[in-house]
Amino acid sequence: MRASPEIESVMRRVLEAWDTRDFETLSNLCVSGSQFRGIGTDAHELWASGEEFVGVRRTQAEELAPIESVIQSVEAFDDGSVGWAMTLGTIRAPDGDTPIRLSTVFAIEAGAWRIVQWHLSLPTPNVQAFGVELTTTLHDLLASVSHDSSAVASLTGSEGTMTLVFTDIVDSTAQAEAMGDTKWVELVARHESVIREITESHVGSVVKTLGDGSMLAFDSARAAIRASVDIQRMSEAEEFSVRIGVHAGDVVRSKDDILGLTVNKAARVAATANGGTIMVSSTVIDLVGSFEEVEFGDPISVALKGLSGTHQLVPIEWNLPLART
Repeated sequence: MRASPEIESVMRRVLEAWDTRDFETLSNLCVSGSQFRGIGTDAHELWASGEEFVGVRRTQAEELAPIESVIQSVEAFDDGSVGWAMTLGTIRAPDGDTPIRLSTVFAIEAGAWRIVQWHLSLPTPNVQAFGVELTTTLHDLLASVSHDSSAVASLTGSEGTMTLVFTDIVDSTAQAEAMGDTKWVELVARHESVIREITESHVGSVVKTLGDGSMLAFDSARAAIRASVDIQRMSEAEEFSVRIGVHAGDVVRSKDDILGLTVNKAARVAATANGGTIMVSSTVIDLVGSFEEVEFGDPISVALKGLSGTHQLVPIEWNLPLART
């Protein structure tokens, strides 16, 4: 498998043909016969041929008010005579912007790449579709899965003690819907850049970022706290709030990842925080001891999902002036 600039170019031609209502070109870019399959955003939009797909789209174009498609990214790959592309974008209509995701499969017919499968979707909150919140991001995944200690022990990789920091943008789904896809992507990219800059300035490393959260690692618990405070201070000017959790313990390093029960607990600690707050575990407090750079709040005892017993956590009063004697 390899990246395919050729399929990316074809995909952009498809999108241009759709946007300009060039249905002759769109038809030529679909495979002939009944091998084509298409899925649209409506429950009844299921097409079994390119002719049917283009015919319906032609009629819909007459029914719709003028709209504009803004493409944010197109990724394309191929493996011999089969290829595929993933497109992210936004439909701009008179009543507002709507984010779209498009998955397309291609096959070579008569020496050219043509569409054999088309699947267009509109992001819908899982709670709306299924009635419950489901795991969707790296942060949620780490916060919902308790790593099996025996499985971690069987992994190859170096071991050691680290302090982990989890950051998470609060209510990111609602924020993205309110701002619009384009502005949200730009805002998150800037936020991730700030987190990386702050982390590296405190001699830490960014282990992972995914949309609305990040996992950071530090050799020093004090450095982890300093970085967490700086991230909150920088986030004060943003249009969203961030919650942060800090925990320290033994981890297993595997390639570019960090694994172990410490990872799971750090994510759980972050989940207890509210927007604009930093929660740290008692382990971190024990490591830093007397730390005059920040004020610690009153400890609380909480149950952490997937972990036995109760756990003592302490908020950092990062936005209060230090008491001076």
